[in-house]
Amino acid sequence: MSQATQKQPAREEQRQVQTVRSQIEKKFTRGEKYLIALIAIVIVVTAVLMVSNYASMYGQEQDISQLQSELNQQQQHNEGLEHQVSELSDPERILEIAQENGMELNEDNVTVLQP
Repeated sequence: MSQATQKQPAREEQRQVQTVRSQIEKKFTRGEKYLIALIAIVIVVTAVLMVSNYASMYGQEQDISQLQSELNQQQQHNEGLEHQVSELSDPERILEIAQENGMELNEDNVTVLQP
């Protein structure tokens, strides 16, 4: 009988240990789970916002480079027109065209304008 009495306290200790372990095995409380879910949502939303901002910046950089190339083309066109204006406003050319149309140069009526 002594062995039977000795086995009963050992079983009771095992039951107590098992009940304590089952209570400890819970990993997270409900509030902690909500907090973890909230943090995960915030991280995902932040990542999505960052990616969308980078995509927007990339699109704007493309627009800027396109506008820059259009600006360079327009500047080249303007320079060509300025060169053409300087060629067409050459005094010798104007005098030649005037003489072809029957005009004569009168030195007394010549007025020199300076820009």
